[in-house]
Amino acid sequence: MKTRKIFGLTIIFSFTLFGATYKDIKWSSDYIDAVTSSEVKHRPVMVLVTSPQCKWCNKFKNTTLSDDEVVARLNAKFITVELTKGESNYPQNILKVRAVPTIYFIDSDGDPIMKPVIGYWDIENFQSYLDDAERKAQ
Repeated sequence: MKTRKIFGLTIIFSFTLFGATYKDIKWSSDYIDAVTSSEVKHRPVMVLVTSPQCKWCNKFKNTTLSDDEVVARLNAKFITVELTKGESNYPQNILKVRAVPTIYFIDSDGDPIMKPVIGYWDIENFQSYLDDAERKAQ
């Protein structure tokens, strides 16, 4: 029990010292599981569609999606799923992406809450999109 407390405090201290990263977001890689989880947890789904060679995707991950507040908010208020365009788990019959990064906010029925968010967004502007998605999901 004491070891768990020490481990937990170590994790919290390392986030405080080094900050959160994109990898600290609780990502799912399965669209259907995310929608199912959304229904159970009563949270909207944020779907991030990227591609490995996309420099704006990487910039978005390394800046906006590595902000401590953004990471905490996504983990607390959304079900997050990351999909790579063109890979086998990508639901191309459901998500029509023309450019990456593209972010979809959807409800537990798989219906869009708002228009897709396309491109790189800084922290402040992305937080505004999160505000809109939360408000529209209610």
